[in-house]
Amino acid sequence: MVSTKLAVFMAIGSAISMVAAAPIWNVGENGSRLLNQDVCNTPECIATAESFLGYMNPNADPCDDFTEFTCGAFYEKTVVDANTTSVNFQTIMSSRNKIIIREIADAALGKAPKPAPGDKAAESNLRKLHNMYASCMNVDAIQTAGQQPLTKQVQSILSLIPDTPAIDKAALAKTMAQLIKLGAPIFYNISVRQQLYSPHYSSIQGIQGGLTLPITSYNQSLTDAADLVPDIAQQFQKVLGVTVPSATNGATPEAKPTVGQEWITAAQDVIAFETLLADVIDRKTRPSLDPELPMFNNPITVEELSNATPSIDWPLLLSELLPVDVKYDRPLSVQSPEFLPALETLLSSTPVKTLRNYFAWRIISAQKERLNTAAIPGHERWEVCNEVVAKNLPDIVGHYFVERTLPESDQTIFRTTLQSIISSYGEGFPTLNWIDQTTLEGALKKLHAMGLVVGQSAESPNGASSESVEEYYSGYDVDVSDYFGNLNKKSVWAVEKSFATVNEPYVQKNILQLSPTVVNAMYKATTNHIYAFAGIMQSPMFHASNPEYVNFAGLGGVAGHEIGHGFDSDGKKFDSTGNFTNWWTPETDKKFIEKAQCFSEQYSNYTVKGPDGMDLHLDGPNTLAENIADNVGVKYAFRAWQSRLKADPTGKKYKNFKLPGLEKYTPEQLFFISHGKVWCSKETPEYSATLINVDNHSLNKFRVLGSLQNSVEFAEAFKCAPRTRMNPEKKCSLW
Repeated sequence: MVSTKLAVFMAIGSAISMVAAAPIWNVGENGSRLLNQDVCNTPECIATAESFLGYMNPNADPCDDFTEFTCGAFYEKTVVDANTTSVNFQTIMSSRNKIIIREIADAALGKAPKPAPGDKAAESNLRKLHNMYASCMNVDAIQTAGQQPLTKQVQSILSLIPDTPAIDKAALAKTMAQLIKLGAPIFYNISVRQQLYSPHYSSIQGIQGGLTLPITSYNQSLTDAADLVPDIAQQFQKVLGVTVPSATNGATPEAKPTVGQEWITAAQDVIAFETLLADVIDRKTRPSLDPELPMFNNPITVEELSNATPSIDWPLLLSELLPVDVKYDRPLSVQSPEFLPALETLLSSTPVKTLRNYFAWRIISAQKERLNTAAIPGHERWEVCNEVVAKNLPDIVGHYFVERTLPESDQTIFRTTLQSIISSYGEGFPTLNWIDQTTLEGALKKLHAMGLVVGQSAESPNGASSESVEEYYSGYDVDVSDYFGNLNKKSVWAVEKSFATVNEPYVQKNILQLSPTVVNAMYKATTNHIYAFAGIMQSPMFHASNPEYVNFAGLGGVAGHEIGHGFDSDGKKFDSTGNFTNWWTPETDKKFIEKAQCFSEQYSNYTVKGPDGMDLHLDGPNTLAENIADNVGVKYAFRAWQSRLKADPTGKKYKNFKLPGLEKYTPEQLFFISHGKVWCSKETPEYSATLINVDNHSLNKFRVLGSLQNSVEFAEAFKCAPRTRMNPEKKCSLW
């Protein structure tokens, strides 16, 4: 929940987002054309200006602490707590987007879209969407069903692997396949993915299955997890056993039931087995890492898999996942082949009963929240159901979200913005004195080959087409009265649909990997494409009525960042077609590494106060790729915008008019103020500590400070004296 004190900012953002959908160009209150020296006093311009002034602390020195200058009032007025651990542009935009998603998905509100007469595809899509949402909102039906849906699911899994003296490899293979289909993969998550070394083709890939118990680090043992036994045992009994009232408290609703020894033993089995499993998981390639990295792509034949782990019938496992008419005779790509013999040792030495308990636990832990209708602190049930439909029917939700929020004219503006930034990159690369001609040619080739997907997927399905969306989901039916079943069917449907394409060329360059409503953008190295989700193409990141210095600093800066990922410490390993290959000369590669080290050292010196009041240092090496993208992104977004301003200084072609209350700032200063504003963020000390430990991005404050301390253009815009905090003598520079 966003704090009440922040509501004014959200209201301003909403006011901006609800103006006319068509682009509003340089037009003033009386309909006259606004030039760059003019002050815009339309309601839209006033709202934009107020959003700046409501965040800023104009008394702060921008050359000392630019984030305090741009975000000081935001810091003072924003409240974070245990329920709201962080407030930033993503949380604010997500809150606004939630309202739109709810209106689209909840037919009971009376604001949902309606299909045109005779539009069978739209009828089908909306029926599935509204049925899915209604099944999630039907708390009474979920509570009436109780644990039975999960109980039947667990019993179905256990029926596949009987409790025999020795493990049956066919039974184990069938069980693993079913767990994969149900979204609870074990040992290896087998899926269809793009090939790393031949990105135009698909392959079957195996990634180590993750652990289920709460641990703080993959380098720690689970042997101290004994205190988890009571909770796990209670969940086993809740799903598979009969609740026994406490002898002291009777059968009152508040009483905790007495847990049977059978379930205590099952819980102990789970903890003991997962402790051993954690010991054999390759720590260097934990499952959370990007599966596109080479360590995850080790070719191995089915025969080699069978020899390494004879306890698993690999041919049968694959046949259970593949459609009957699809054969696969190529090597698989797996993470950490050395994991296989260790896994075999574990499987062959573990009692079948323990494995059965662990398989049951995998399903319980993966699906128990589907039956949880209790209120989540800070969230209402409709917010949970929003996430359910956005995750399970992303293209249907996205189709109508884009219709409401992102007209084609806005998409055209963004495409133009991105192309300007790409051109700016192209002008800057040849001026670099550390890159040789061979590597420069490769960089420019990759830059100009970059693709862009705006708003929603353009294929498989084409999100803009109801017919394409309807065809894509044609094999998936939604029952308005069966929430649990809907989610299980969706998981199985998605896996089966994916495996049906394993022998087809990989042509999915234009497919978003997440819901279009997500407040994010991403770059995918194996397709060399940028994906701008509709969810982020809203105010304050972007609006058609904004001056260009606002849009180029906001969404343009994000676009510049994503372009930069093509040339960061990870993206540089892929060429213009998405091939994992080294197109760098050794000399230039060495210089890249040397210059990148400057960023690692710079960001490692930043500190924040932790929960105990002690300084916590950012992890410069872990955040290196993102820091490089931040720095190069704002650099070339600024240069692209400035190039357009210089080409049209009066504003006859491009709009850079003034905003009321901000007249004293130059357009260049307003660009950087806009950039700082969109990254205003406040976190609890606990959440900051968590982000430092697990996130590969720097904290938002330092994403701004770091990139602008390295910016010559920023220092010039604010006339920061040399060796001031925001204009240090040593600056890191790469691209």
